[in-house]
Amino acid sequence: MALPPRPAFPRPPRHDPSGIRRWAIPVIGAITPVALIVVNIAVFIAKHLAAFRWTIAILAFVSGMMLNSWTGLKIYHLFQRRFREHPLASDRNEDIVLVGGVALIIAISFVTALFCYLGLSNEANLPNPTTFFTGIFAIAVPFTLQFIFSRLLGRGRKADDVERPVNPFPSTLPPPPPPPPMMGQVSERGLGRRR
Repeated sequence: MALPPRPAFPRPPRHDPSGIRRWAIPVIGAITPVALIVVNIAVFIAKHLAAFRWTIAILAFVSGMMLNSWTGLKIYHLFQRRFREHPLASDRNEDIVLVGGVALIIAISFVTALFCYLGLSNEANLPNPTTFFTGIFAIAVPFTLQFIFSRLLGRGRKADDVERPVNPFPSTLPPPPPPPPMMGQVSERGLGRRR
């Protein structure tokens, strides 16, 4: 007498490792090579600091322009939202605010690049605590501003759309109606009746 075959039980589900566990070993293994590369680049820049001073100062100016422009726009949007009736928040004065804001942003970015250039004047003074803490502060500024502005201005366009009143005068006109059929043409209604 043959025994009936045993029913096949499903295998227990295998838990997929989370992203942290999956990438932990490669990240730990990559720390030393990345540190070696960073040290080599740092020593190379320190030995050729005079050649890199202008490049680093120009990059500081460009990044300062980008960050300060982004910050200025966010501050202006916040100002427009909080003080709608103020003359500087109106569309008529937007050009004046734009020119003044750009002049201020250029001046701040220039001063930042100048201090960066002067701070790299002597490699014997590097590294120093002032440069180190200034760098940490400069890294923290964009993230802090993003956090503050996301709290004050809301996240994305949905928050903007909720607070703005509906425009009673739309900027686009509706499409024109279709032209009437010409004389002698059979309309779709007439075709439907014949069928």
